[in-house]
Amino acid sequence: MLTTLVALTLLAPAPAPHAPAAAPASGIVFIEDDYRGALARAKAENKPLFLDSWATWCHSCLSMRSFVFPDAGLRPAKDAVVWLSVETEAEKNRAVVEKFPADGLPTFLLIDPFTEQVIGRWQGTSSVNEMRQFVLDTTQAWRNAQKGGQVSEAARAEQQGHAAQQKQEYPAAVAAYRRALALSARNDPMRPARVSLLASALARLKTPEGYRECVALATAELAGMPASPPGGDLAEHAAECAVKAPDAPGAKALLTAALARMDALAGDSKAALSVDDRSDLYAYLADQLDELKRHDEAVAAMRKRAAMLEAAAAAAPDVATAATFDAHRVETYLYLGEAPKAEALLAKREKEMPADYNPPARLARVLLEEKRAPEAEAAVDRALALMSQGPRKVGILGLKARILEAEGKDPTPVLREQLALFRTLPSTQQNPETAKRIEAELKALGAAPTAKR
Repeated sequence: MLTTLVALTLLAPAPAPHAPAAAPASGIVFIEDDYRGALARAKAENKPLFLDSWATWCHSCLSMRSFVFPDAGLRPAKDAVVWLSVETEAEKNRAVVEKFPADGLPTFLLIDPFTEQVIGRWQGTSSVNEMRQFVLDTTQAWRNAQKGGQVSEAARAEQQGHAAQQKQEYPAAVAAYRRALALSARNDPMRPARVSLLASALARLKTPEGYRECVALATAELAGMPASPPGGDLAEHAAECAVKAPDAPGAKALLTAALARMDALAGDSKAALSVDDRSDLYAYLADQLDELKRHDEAVAAMRKRAAMLEAAAAAAPDVATAATFDAHRVETYLYLGEAPKAEALLAKREKEMPADYNPPARLARVLLEEKRAPEAEAAVDRALALMSQGPRKVGILGLKARILEAEGKDPTPVLREQLALFRTLPSTQQNPETAKRIEAELKALGAAPTAKR
């Protein structure tokens, strides 16, 4: 699930993504950043390859690492696949990132090791039960196909949807996911995920027709969705589509139902949702309430979010796990006008995690909000000194440019560095709008951009 409330994407890091101090209860051990080695092992063992695309700033990635993959409930899936995680910002993983682009993080793929085709796709968080079901069902379907057995038409259509989604061919993805859902029995454990996949693809079309179909789908399915990540995702998609297609039949009622569903799920500690999932729901709920000019209700939702995140951080077994919640805590404090709380948290975290760029980068954002630009510049420079040449550095350079402007300094050299770095990224990580924005900023300053590489 993705938060749209605040454009603060300086998210929390951790040590190696799948390297707990003790053996996890699930028994799952990930191969790190070695696609070719993991692929060879998957071929040798005749197993699908499980690919976790993650980043050090991705709080949902870290939540899955801390609370889902180590869980004993995943032990039945331990030997079904070869487990691989790939840090998407590391230069050594460029080829993998380009081969398997991710629309968002985390993205989990199951890959046929012999054809390197995607046979299963899960984007965003999941419950333990959902991840186990996803791995075991997809693997069994693959084995049936290997033996010449029958693969369900629903599973086949879903795989076609994954292939189209991987190429960002959203109309084809919609058609395939629509077919997969139509072929899914009501008691099919994969049905909720297929509902969410179809709603997401419809929203990605960004067309009136897509939003209207999304409204119809969500109206029919929302009440029956489980209290799990796909259920939360559908509530978010339902609200988005209802807002984008207000004249669609039932849109107004759907928006009301979706907001109520998000609030109920976020506050339900017994739901199969992580704290991170519930936090996302509170943030999305507040975002929508603000759009509807219901600011007092939005503030109330964010206060509940703050209390939940503080309790989760206090209960964390170590600093790295507690830091998983820092991004959302900072977002929340800034929204509530409590910047000093954010500053105190980040100053403490920078001392506890001196090799991590996220605390000073996040602190720079907070200090800029407090109009303390010289201190913000010092903090952002500390962050940049710790960063690799990846997509996140592009964003942090943009933050530095804004800080320099606030100080009355010339941001041109930083903007040129930002644009040059952007052009070195893997093609799948280059958003053309980013380049246009940086070039426009340079033009406004009367500066020529760097030459294209």
